[in-house]
Amino acid sequence: MSAGARPASPPRAGKAYYPVFLDVEGRPCAVVGGGRVGTEKARKLIEHGAVLRLVAPEITEELRALVDSGSVAEYRRRPYRRGDLAGCFLAIAATDDEDVNRAVWRDAEERGLLCNVATGPPYGNFIVPGVVRRGQLAIAVSTGGASPAVARRIRRELQERYGPEWEALLGLLSDLRDDLKARYPDAERRRDAVERLMRTDVVERLAENDGEGVRALVRETLLSGR
Repeated sequence: MSAGARPASPPRAGKAYYPVFLDVEGRPCAVVGGGRVGTEKARKLIEHGAVLRLVAPEITEELRALVDSGSVAEYRRRPYRRGDLAGCFLAIAATDDEDVNRAVWRDAEERGLLCNVATGPPYGNFIVPGVVRRGQLAIAVSTGGASPAVARRIRRELQERYGPEWEALLGLLSDLRDDLKARYPDAERRRDAVERLMRTDVVERLAENDGEGVRALVRETLLSGR
């Protein structure tokens, strides 16, 4: 057992999860399972820069294309074996066989790895939330596995509430970052300046593509140096 690892304890329902966003870029991650769910999990990990190890006797056409293109770093075309998680940072059990999923979870726990079991709690030590993305903005929704249907409903509502204008807002603030740091060396004053902007109708103007109106608000609230 590796340092920091612990044996798989009996699963407990209703546990509280610590919310976190993970950086998997360049890290070895394993997906066990080549069906629809495994495909989705593998695609997301690849999109976020993971070095993917795929373990499955059969895979979908989409996964086959990812393997053939070299997007999957390693494909082990066989059923899961103990030891397939060696060297990994994170593992996802995404098969339709509960015995296999539990075996992946137990092995991950013994190695001290992050592990998601796609069938949900009580197994695994992290869950993947529903996410609404608008550029650099990511809004995560989770019910702790209690009701994926409720999480999906809330996610749809957030998609309607936070449109592309929020991506534009973050892009604007990112472009102004250096200027804002120069004008407001003090972090608290810099935060106050951004809050002044947020109290205006800048989001609505971005949604209406009112470039001149947005520039006027930026000059008044951010670049005035008040």
